[in-house]
Amino acid sequence: METIPKVDCQKIGYLQKPHGIKGEVVLQFEPEYEESLDEMPTLFLEIDGLLVPFFIQDEGLRFRSGESALVLFDWIDSEEQARKICGCSVYILKDDLILDNNELGLHMLVGYTLYDSEKGKIGPVVQVDDYAGNLILTVTYNKQEVLVPFSEDFLTRFDEDKKEMELQCPEGIFDL
Repeated sequence: METIPKVDCQKIGYLQKPHGIKGEVVLQFEPEYEESLDEMPTLFLEIDGLLVPFFIQDEGLRFRSGESALVLFDWIDSEEQARKICGCSVYILKDDLILDNNELGLHMLVGYTLYDSEKGKIGPVVQVDDYAGNLILTVTYNKQEVLVPFSEDFLTRFDEDKKEMELQCPEGIFDL
């Protein structure tokens, strides 16, 4: 049996809890993936480290807000079955992402190599978080994770083909 590699997918959220007694679950997701989620008949749940496809029933997706939805999957038809999948991370294929063409999706920066205009190569971007509009890159540097603030004002080079970017990072950020 062939599995879906995680590198081909993007984590969009997680299953929070059951809703009702007919197998519905509450999906908490990042707002930037709402449009992609609306078009997906299949979501991938991380179970025992593997991505397993789960198919959404016809009319089985109801948005509650810009960050949560009620989902009813095929073959999940009781509260007990729904409870078993709660807590699972939810993924969709990167190829199926629908993004605003004017905006670089945050997930796209994961896997890029970060360079500092002073220090040179820093390391790979392993995570990108948005804290109230402040983008923070988690980068592996000297075998440690370093949080680097991201702003287009600091961007000095961006090479999409080589998956590299260079920032003029705040002084001393890598000396901690």
